[in-house]
Amino acid sequence: IPRSISHVTASLEKGENNAPLAVDISSPQVNSLSDIEQLGLTSLLARGESDFANSPRNRIHNITIGATRYHGLLIAPDQEFSFNEFLGAVDAQSGFLPELVIKNNVTTPEYGGGLCQVSTTAFRAALNAGLEITARRNHAYAVRYYGTPGLDATIYPPYTDLKFRNNTPGYILIQTNISGTKLVFEFWGTNDGRTVEVIGPVTYDRQSNGAVKAYIEQKVTKNGELIIDERLYSRYRSPQLFPKVLAANGEGTP
Repeated sequence: IPRSISHVTASLEKGENNAPLAVDISSPQVNSLSDIEQLGLTSLLARGESDFANSPRNRIHNITIGATRYHGLLIAPDQEFSFNEFLGAVDAQSGFLPELVIKNNVTTPEYGGGLCQVSTTAFRAALNAGLEITARRNHAYAVRYYGTPGLDATIYPPYTDLKFRNNTPGYILIQTNISGTKLVFEFWGTNDGRTVEVIGPVTYDRQSNGAVKAYIEQKVTKNGELIIDERLYSRYRSPQLFPKVLAANGEGTP
């Protein structure tokens, strides 16, 4: 930005109507077949999918912008992935729009509403790939966009994050795409012969006010050894406890 301002200032002093923007050009981490082979990105390890059908315009916009933050990311072996780390700032300057979020016991518009669709889809891919889930939290109440309760992952930077560890022998390349109302995360990497079983989600203790509990179980077997046997629990409160309100700063309306 400072260099672009200098270019604009210099052009104005000369009476010119145009000024070049200053840009930094960086090369992608993967840009050739040799890179793919060297990093071991030869197998589709898993897919994660979610459907955002009937989402408002702003929510769709935020999902689209958010998904681009993860397309092409490389996760090194034994690296812990942090969703918030790669998301960056969530504000108007970053291209996000106001949409509903669950915050302080209300459902209210805020910049980036809908990004949990992205984190939820990434979570599903990590789960299906047999990666170690190190941080995940469910929504305060069951949200209709995520289907059966138990397969969602909420985020709220910088506090609530989705994290998982690459426990495969090679790099993982993340690819994202949107087809119609379906958001897809694909994890490419090295197939180490593991078998992944995801059981659930299983719901229980469902209440008439919408409160419900759920769990999913991830079992990962490699070379005949059970390396992950984890049950992830979710507890959803009644949506009646989170009334819909207008944003205090006037960012938008529900």
